[in-house]
Formats: sequence, structure tokens, C-alpha cells
Amino acid sequence: MTGPGRGPQGVYDQINGPGPQAPPQGSGLIQGAAAAPPPPPNYSELGSGQAKADFAAASANGGWEFDPAAMDAVIKSLEDCLESDFRKARREADVLNQIQPPGHEVGSEGYTVAANNSGSSYQAFMQGAWDYTNSYLDTLRQIRTAYQNQDQAAIDALRQIGKAD
Repeated sequence: MTGPGRGPQGVYDQINGPGPQAPPQGSGLIQGAAAAPPPPPNYSELGSGQAKADFAAASANGGWEFDPAAMDAVIKSLEDCLESDFRKARREADVLNQIQPPGHEVGSEGYTVAANNSGSSYQAFMQGAWDYTNSYLDTLRQIRTAYQNQDQAAIDALRQIGKAD
């Protein structure tokens, strides 16, 4: 793990953790009035950090050797995932955000608002997942390039970044 609040466990903890607390009684604050919502997680940073942490953990003991064919296979698999799976899911998310009411009454219009809000949430989720995976993939490419160029300084820097968190 890359530290508290990071990586997939950090996302899980953030989603399932306790919600914001009410202001103290008599403080004069209306709950939520003074608090801005927290910014969304930076999934690109999370993906890159996780790839660096995985690399640092895998290469920490002296017995690990870089396998270019295995790295290329992982990179190809992630590229295929981004190109096909994510593309399909993003198209489906777009459809979920364009639902029209079947009628012009309160029930149909209310359903449509809820359905389109759900579609928007799904789009945001898909974008975060794509950013995470793409960033992870970019970091793997950096690792592969460092090994191909036999750039020991880059390799050491990537290991340190993963361990620093």
C-alpha cells in the first residue's frame, strides 16, 4: 500500500468512511453552509503512485529481474483495456446521460432527472477509472523505458517515489 488514504484502499476508505460531522450546538453555523465539498480524488496521481509502489515493492529485494516481454504483455493488456473496454463503457455512460422522459408528468420527469444524474455519476466514475488506469500505464512505460535505456538513475528515482509514500 502506498500509505493511508492512497491507492484503491484509500478510495474505498474515503467512500465508506464517516461523513462530515455536524457543527457544534450553538455555534451559529448551519450544517454544511461553511464547508465546501472536498475536491475529488486525483485519479491520475493515484494510478501513477500505485504503479510506482508496485514497482518498488516488486524490485525491493535483490532477486527481482526486469522481464521486458512480461512488461510488454502487461502494457499491451492495459492498452487493450483502455482502447476497447473503457471506450465501450464510456459510450454506454453517454447514453445513460441522455434519457428522455416517456411522458410529460411529474413521475416521468422525476425519473428522468434521477436517471440522468445516475448517468452523470457513472460518467464521472468512468473518467476517474480511465485516468487511474492510463496513469498507471504511463508509469509502466516510464519503467520499461528506463530499463531499456539502462538508466539506473531513473530506475532508482522510480523506486524511491514508490517507497516515499
